[in-house]
Amino acid sequence: MPVLIAFIAFFAFALFGGALLAYPIHILLANWFELDFERVASRCVLIIAIVLFITLFRKFGFGSWQEIGFSSNQKQFWRELLKGFGAGILIMSPVVVGLLISKNRVIDLDWAWSSSNVSLLLITAVAAGLVIALIEETLFRGAMLTAIQRQSSNLFAVFSTSFLYAFVHFIEPETNVVSHTLNWSSGFILLKYAFLPLLEPTKIVDSFIALFLAGVLLAIIKIRTNRLAICIGIHTGWVFTIKIFKRVTDSNTYSEYAFLTGSYDKVIGYLAAICIIIAIVICIRMKYRPQKY
Repeated sequence: MPVLIAFIAFFAFALFGGALLAYPIHILLANWFELDFERVASRCVLIIAIVLFITLFRKFGFGSWQEIGFSSNQKQFWRELLKGFGAGILIMSPVVVGLLISKNRVIDLDWAWSSSNVSLLLITAVAAGLVIALIEETLFRGAMLTAIQRQSSNLFAVFSTSFLYAFVHFIEPETNVVSHTLNWSSGFILLKYAFLPLLEPTKIVDSFIALFLAGVLLAIIKIRTNRLAICIGIHTGWVFTIKIFKRVTDSNTYSEYAFLTGSYDKVIGYLAAICIIIAIVICIRMKYRPQKY
């Protein structure tokens, strides 16, 4: 339990620090770039979280990156990541097909279909997916899951990390801060609005369930294989598929099956939850040979 509290404090400090630094960093960057304050604030939170995590890595009881599931063999790491990437796309494929068949999302015929645009989309989707997956899996399924396992049961580790993983996805501001009114309190105003979606749970329950189950699946895989690369690969495959799918399609709110899509991104909802449950069942029934690095 103390480890879980430490990680919650870690997230709280990153949010507070990001809110505090957002204004001076925005003022500094405004001399060269035109950036949205919200974007600057979110990047400040991310940077603080990364620096804080690296600083506290040994404080959490880890002596090496291998202890949280990273392989010392680079070829093996990338091989497992690619396998996970394929599995992630495979898991998300029924969601894509289902949303198209149910007309929850329709192909965007106005999108500029060209070889250059498609290539750029593929590259940016892979890059974004890999960065997001590397950061989130290192934190949630790597350090956090491993640390809680050492102090508690696997069951508690899986459910606590999965709940927190889903929870942080909904800390997102739904307001725009006008640039000429910015001051030192602007970051904290933005932070206040970031928690508003959590005050209306009925509007996010579908996506929350899907994200929670996604965390459960990844946690089970990590525990059974001790291979974080597989989790990173699966996560990358999910983000890759979703980003491409959202870019080349439009959401159709008039579909009679609109309840299948998620409120979070109009993709991850009850249909995705069903597909992930099937993946969890398959994962539990499969035989693994845990790997020690």
